[in-house]
Amino acid sequence: MAAGFVDFEITWQADVFRGAPQASSAAEFGTQGINFRARKPVNEQEWETAWAALACEVPTSSPLSPGTTGSAIARRDL
Repeated sequence: MAAGFVDFEITWQADVFRGAPQASSAAEFGTQGINFRARKPVNEQEWETAWAALACEVPTSSPLSPGTTGSAIARRDL
C-alpha cells in the first residue's frame, strides 16, 4: 500500500510566536502552530478513494499575475 494518510484534520491552531522576540518575522510569513490528526488507510481501496478526491486551489503570486490562484494536484511519485 502507498504511504499516506486519510482523514487529515487540523484540530488546533494558534499564534504561538506572539510575544516572542521574532514575533513580527513569524507574523509576516503567517507562521502558526497547529495540532493535527490523521490515520493510515485500512486498505488500498480507501487510499485510492482518498487520493482521487485530492485537488485544491493553491494561491500563487507572481509579478505577472499577483493574487491569482492556480490548480494543484499532489504528485503520487514523490
